[in-house]
Amino acid sequence: MNLLEIQKALAASEMDAWLLFDFHGMNPIAARVAGLSGGHMITRRWFGLIPSSGEPVWLHSAIEAHVFSELPGRKVAYVGWRQLEEYLRGLIQGHRRVAMEYSPGGAIPYVSRVDGGTLEMVRTCGAEVVSSADLVQFFEARWSPEALASHRRSARHLDEIVQSTFHEIAQAVGSGRSRTEHEIQQFMLELFRKRDLMAEPPIVAVNANAGNPHYEPVEGRSASIKNGDLVLLDLWCREKGDSAVFADITWMGFVGKTVPTRYDDVWQAVAGARDVAIAYVLDAVKDGKILRGCDVDDVARAFIRDRGYERFFIHRTGHNVGREVHGNGAHLDNLETRDERRLIPATGFTIEPGVYLPEYGIRSEVNLFIAERGAEVTTSVQDRITPILVQ
Repeated sequence: MNLLEIQKALAASEMDAWLLFDFHGMNPIAARVAGLSGGHMITRRWFGLIPSSGEPVWLHSAIEAHVFSELPGRKVAYVGWRQLEEYLRGLIQGHRRVAMEYSPGGAIPYVSRVDGGTLEMVRTCGAEVVSSADLVQFFEARWSPEALASHRRSARHLDEIVQSTFHEIAQAVGSGRSRTEHEIQQFMLELFRKRDLMAEPPIVAVNANAGNPHYEPVEGRSASIKNGDLVLLDLWCREKGDSAVFADITWMGFVGKTVPTRYDDVWQAVAGARDVAIAYVLDAVKDGKILRGCDVDDVARAFIRDRGYERFFIHRTGHNVGREVHGNGAHLDNLETRDERRLIPATGFTIEPGVYLPEYGIRSEVNLFIAERGAEVTTSVQDRITPILVQ
């Protein structure tokens, strides 16, 4: 925990303190900001008050004192709910305006981690609770140089796995072997395992199944892949270790030599929306303009709207990327939520517009990173639907 940086940010935001709270892991942001190492069993409520000046104070259960022993600041142990409420009042006294993982109206669910009852308890102690959304982004969502290097390595792994998967599909179709979406998914998972990467089951979807943005192939009930099929692959991974962050891409393929015009027309709308969103980010960062996630979403959505596909673009344009594939920083979203947070240096995110029709769906996903003096695309950019040439 960088105490001085946090206190500087609190003072600049006219906040008296950041009040961290967690119970049973419901707020992983609090644990990471506090610097609590993994592996400890924490099953009771705890608070951490980081004031704009002075030392932090940690209010924890007496049975979990050892967990907090190495954190900087004063420790206060409670026994029972009466002591918890009494000590919390003393903790908050003199701190009129405190930030918590709370989002007014639930506007940003990724930050809305503290339950309503706990918010009531804090307000009863006399504090005004404001959102910690900007603090979370600055202190939890930024990548270190090591994280960026790890992300680049993971991105290269994803590229190689996509090409290996297309090759496997081509060989299977060419030899007459029936390979289902689920079997190809398991093939990809094995490639992740061999590379010792952290990954979840990727999306492998053909034709109408690709029209479901979060399709999950199920053993025994997934489609076989054959000549003339449109194939969507959505895959994400990261290296093991606390400094690693995810890379996340979506790639489109067609089993055959020539991609039909109906697919290519939609591809042009999707790829065009992706590219105008990328250009908007790069130009805004270069020119030093304020860049909000909701505004990038508007740019991509307008491009697809102008081509008549708006009602088929049913999700946000992109999401923050961090130690979780859907991180806690600003998302490119003015549809599902209105994320007005700024996209700030040292953060990464996806741009992934999609069009989902009843017969098929098309999505293209890339990752971007904002540095202090510019922004860059960190993953490969697909320029056309890849023909999967049957061998």
